[in-house]
Amino acid sequence: MTNAQPLPEWLRGRSFTLGESDECGLSRRRAAGRDLHTPSRGIRVPWGVQQDLADRVRPLLALTPGGIASHSTAALLWGIPLPPWLAGSFDIHISKAASSDPPWRAGVTGHHTRFKPGEVARHRGTDVTSPLRTWLDLAGMLELDDLVAAGDFLVCEHDRIFGPKRAALVELVTLRQTVKLEFRRRGIVKAREAADLIRSGADSPPETRLRLALERAGIPPLVLNHVVKDAAGNHVSWPDLALPEWKTALEYDGEHHLGVKQQATDDARNRLMASLGWTQLRITKDMLDDNEGKAAIALVRRALHARGWAGPLH
Repeated sequence: MTNAQPLPEWLRGRSFTLGESDECGLSRRRAAGRDLHTPSRGIRVPWGVQQDLADRVRPLLALTPGGIASHSTAALLWGIPLPPWLAGSFDIHISKAASSDPPWRAGVTGHHTRFKPGEVARHRGTDVTSPLRTWLDLAGMLELDDLVAAGDFLVCEHDRIFGPKRAALVELVTLRQTVKLEFRRRGIVKAREAADLIRSGADSPPETRLRLALERAGIPPLVLNHVVKDAAGNHVSWPDLALPEWKTALEYDGEHHLGVKQQATDDARNRLMASLGWTQLRITKDMLDDNEGKAAIALVRRALHARGWAGPLH
């Protein structure tokens, strides 16, 4: 058996269209080699190549004139958090203007739509729906809380003394104004409900889920992006959620908090917060997942009662 002809350097380690291989002088017989996989007609990928989503989308759009990456595909390209059942889907969503033929090929979920000015952007070398248009499309796919978490991501912004400054992809006021003007769109009623629940400052979907669970349980409105300062005015902590009136702070402990080093850091911060008169509560994934967050809700209620809150204990 003879070894296959090496691919041109430009085509190695990525997917490519047959048009691209033709331009490189690669024969169609070579393009049909056993070392190449055909994920969709007109596209080849070397077996074993690990590609990110943008590299998978690019050749599909090249073969879909007028096609725009949309829905969950656009969300992943923008970094918008999605629930696991959707984030793990292999289908690529491509939208085209309603006056054209719908995109249809293996591995593609096609959509017919109309684009308003500003609803298509260029991102990572790919034509993709804008962050706001992407969120509107997600309203027809996601449950309410997941849609709120996606919206929280889009509007999140902060400027702390540590870490990079974060700017919102969409201004909250713009998002809320937009949903008021949208009609006859799948999921628009849910989008309007979600828009009222979105807040700026949440750094992760679990923080959003925790906030929603507490607010629905009658806990007073929680503050995001609150800065705790010491007597000299120095910034000490930015809790995930805060109830400043009762000097109670909440931190969601994800998996990275399980490490010994991180736990030591967390313990030191807890002691510092206590020295400033604050109660800092740490909420774990198990507490949030159990019975719609009942354990987390009970913990917060007890802490607030110890601070003089007169709300219901159960």
